[in-house]
Amino acid sequence: MSNHNDAKKDKKLKKAERNAKKPAILFSFDGAVMDTEPAILATYRHVFAVHGKDILTPDNQEEIQRAPIMDVMKKYLPEEDPRRCAAEYDSYEQNHLIDLIQPMHGVRDFLIWLKKNNYKVGIVSARERSSVVELLRHTDLVTMFDVIIGSAGNLEDRADSILTACKLMDADTCIFITDSSHNIRAASSAGCFTIGIVSTGSRTLPMKESGADFLTKDFKEIKKLLEGEPLWLAYQVIQPEEKGKKKGRKADKKEDKPAEKKEKAEKQKKKTKNVKKEKAENKEIVEEEDEK
Repeated sequence: MSNHNDAKKDKKLKKAERNAKKPAILFSFDGAVMDTEPAILATYRHVFAVHGKDILTPDNQEEIQRAPIMDVMKKYLPEEDPRRCAAEYDSYEQNHLIDLIQPMHGVRDFLIWLKKNNYKVGIVSARERSSVVELLRHTDLVTMFDVIIGSAGNLEDRADSILTACKLMDADTCIFITDSSHNIRAASSAGCFTIGIVSTGSRTLPMKESGADFLTKDFKEIKKLLEGEPLWLAYQVIQPEEKGKKKGRKADKKEDKPAEKKEKAEKQKKKTKNVKKEKAENKEIVEEEDEK
């Protein structure tokens, strides 16, 4: 009798897994979709040299190439206007090194497979959104993405941007693919199943320490993961407005002070505005590409 009941439970579980909604697939950009490392370092060398600085060393290269551009400019060129320096960076990269930036090995085939199998696919990046879109267009990849969010700076901003992307794609579950341990932490805090791309051995330990759920250097392995047991069903994206509902009556009993209420309302208003903005921007890209 017990074996019979177990078999029925297994059958029900497998059916539920088959009928489960597909997870959204989110990528960071640099090092996950595009191999930008050579261009990033060359561009920073140029900008630093223009300002009479020789800053890049083997010790700080990893930090510099993974940090948001504005943060790098503020830290290493504190006497300069960071916005002007960031503009110099973008201009030099786009005018001199854009052809050096190419898709990561295997990512194009993986994206084609994702779209063929009806996955919703997006990008959340610390880069300016316009830069991400320009590079995707240059390599004929822009139509592969349903949502593109840029300027996701610190850990909290990235987690919020990931949640925004999930909301735009109506996703209950999400798989986040990145080569950054910081992004792994942000995606984990948003409730995502996380995949770390380890293109070099030196990145394996930071990825493990950040708590990545799966490590690989091959997109074919990610495809196999998606075709196998749906491990991501154990993870669920929880939007901020849903957290109170999950807590039930206890959440209702606690009343915020007027100042806290105002602050929360402002934050929610800002997030709603950002969601609408991202929705409009992503709609523009789709319409432009359809016209072509």
